[in-house]
Parts: sequence; C-alpha cells; structure tokens
Amino acid sequence: MNHEYINKSNLIDKYVLGKLTGAEAEAFELHFIECSECVDKLNATTALVEDLKGLAVQETLMVGKKSVSPGWFPTFGPSSPRLWAAVACGCIVIAGILGVIANRRLTRLEADLHQAKDENSVIRQQYEQGVQTATQVEKQHQESSQQLTQRIDELEQKIKDDKSSVPSSEGPVVGFPIYSLATVVRTQDQPVHKVAPGSSKRFAFSIELLEQKKSSNYRITIADGRGTTVWKGSGFRPDESNSLSLSLASNLFKTGDYNLTVEGFTPPNEWSPVGNFPFHFVR
Repeated sequence: MNHEYINKSNLIDKYVLGKLTGAEAEAFELHFIECSECVDKLNATTALVEDLKGLAVQETLMVGKKSVSPGWFPTFGPSSPRLWAAVACGCIVIAGILGVIANRRLTRLEADLHQAKDENSVIRQQYEQGVQTATQVEKQHQESSQQLTQRIDELEQKIKDDKSSVPSSEGPVVGFPIYSLATVVRTQDQPVHKVAPGSSKRFAFSIELLEQKKSSNYRITIADGRGTTVWKGSGFRPDESNSLSLSLASNLFKTGDYNLTVEGFTPPNEWSPVGNFPFHFVR
C-alpha cells in the first residue's frame, strides 16, 4: 500500500470514519505505523473531525440557549461546556482509533501464537517419528547381530564336525591293509584299483598327489557309482612324499564301484580339484 493509492482512495478519511474493510484497515495500519506523512495527515483529519463535531455541539448548545432563559447555562471561557464537549469527542475518536489498532494487533498476535503452536506440534510429531525410526533401526541391528552370531556358531560347529570326520588315533591299530591310489586313465568300464580288506575292520589309502604346487589344506570326498556321497572329510595335509593318508572303516562300503575325489584349498576361499581316484570295493 503506497501514498498514491491512499490519497486516491481517501483511505485516511474512510479509516477515521470507520468505513474500511478489515483487510484494508489492517493494511493501512501496517503502513500507518511506519509512515510519518500518513500520521500527520491522520492527525489533521482527526482534528478536522473533532472541530466539526465541536461545531455541531456548539450549534446544538446555541439552539438550546434560545429556548432557555438567560443565565441558565452561562459560558466561562476556557471552562465552557462547548470546549469540554469538543475535547470529549476528540478523546472518544482517538480512543476508538487506538482501540481498533490494539484489536488488530491482538488478532495478529493470536494468529501468530496459533501458528507457532501448530509448528511446535508438527516438530514434536517429527521428533517422535524419528525416535520410533531409531528404535526400529536399533531393533533390526540387534536382530541382524543375533543372526550373524548364530551363523558364526553354525559355521564353527560345521568346522568341528568336519574335523571330527578326519580319522583320529583311537589307539594303535595294526594289521589292516593299505592301498596306494594314483590318478589313472580308465581303459575299461571297471576301475583299475581293487580294494578288498577281507575280514579287516579298517583299511587305509595312500593317495599320491601329482600337482606341483601344494595346498595347505585338502578335502576328500568318496561317492558310490550313483554319485551318492559315502564319506567326506577335510583338514588333510600332505606328507614329505606329497601323499595323503586316509584310514576308513570297512563297514562303510558295499561291493561296487567308487570314486575318491581330492580338492585343494586355494585362497581366498575356493576349493580346486586335484585328482579323481576310482576304485572297486569287494567285501
């Protein structure tokens, strides 16, 4: 709102007479507070209105004088009733203007307070949602940690089981046969290695490794003619002649064809085939 619009629309006169809408009055008050020129014009208009009201009161009093006897309502200069009536009218107008301004300010403050409360409520809701999200993330972290711990326990148990499958020394066992296995090329349907432990409860394999680069760890898998795993173990290490030793119970096998597979461990976490050693078991 600028001076041109105020002067063109006679907003000062309309404001003093109370003829502006709420929005216009509020806009004018915002301009009026910071504009000394409009303050002067408003004061001049207010004074004019006061003078007009004073003249109206004076005219009324003059009419009353004609209808009463002389000396009934005398004037005493500065203490004249007409003067006090004009002052009262001016005070009423000023009080009205100040009341309107104060009411506008109070309304704006109440609106700002209501908006601040709404913003505070939104911030509180966002904070509570953030706390809930943090709680859920912490819960998921704990669950993931528990699952990881369980997985580690399962892997450790599996390693123990694999190690337990490696033949261990349960006491001196003598008199059982030992068979030497080497990687060969099959020329017939039957494997060339024949294993017949007879009445012996155990027998052993000495497996020759042909690879030049030794692995730090080997695992052995024995499968029957249908591909079903009969025995499996890991943790084997070669001896000075680059051979692996394996002792097995005879009751694990039935008469038939078998294939022994050796795999070497290659970092970081891979098992590479080393050789296949087919044999025919006879009970």
